[in-house]
Amino acid sequence: MKKFFDSVDQKILLKIISFRIKDTASLNLLKEVICSFTTIKGEKTGMPIGNLTSQIFANIYLNEFDRYVKHQLKPKVYLRYGDDFILLETDLEKLKIFRNSSIGFLGDHLHLRVNPKSDKILKPNHGLKFLGVKIWSNGRTLNKRNLSRINQRLSLRNISGYSGIIRQHCNKKRLKELSWSLQEMVDSLQ
Repeated sequence: MKKFFDSVDQKILLKIISFRIKDTASLNLLKEVICSFTTIKGEKTGMPIGNLTSQIFANIYLNEFDRYVKHQLKPKVYLRYGDDFILLETDLEKLKIFRNSSIGFLGDHLHLRVNPKSDKILKPNHGLKFLGVKIWSNGRTLNKRNLSRINQRLSLRNISGYSGIIRQHCNKKRLKELSWSLQEMVDSLQ
């Protein structure tokens, strides 16, 4: 989504929340948290970010889109993480219909826009960039930016935390680069 956290319609979010929560005190507290955010222009759109409520509110808000995609569009694969999502389908014409329908639903019902830079239909052999990983039909690779961040933050104390990421997402060349970084760390301690 384009500028998702700044674009959330507070009235729609509160309406969705009110479907499930009937306790007035709880609703008032949630309304206070949600309405505490205003844009620079003073508009009542968006939600506060940087705490757990923003992630919870994002999932509550986008659950409406999840339900639409799963029950109305019914693609072969649908995946959403935060405000990023992908739809997979073998039929190109169906995929184009899904794209237009998704954009329409997001605009009409949730007042959101899809980021034009991310709005792409790709063939599997071109690879898909999603959440910092390039996904191929036969595997995945970590993008250069995330590999660089791992290199900067990697230490002997936290190596175990990165081992799964390194093993799953790095090709042989990148594994060698990380191995050299680790070897340099070990050598510097001696």
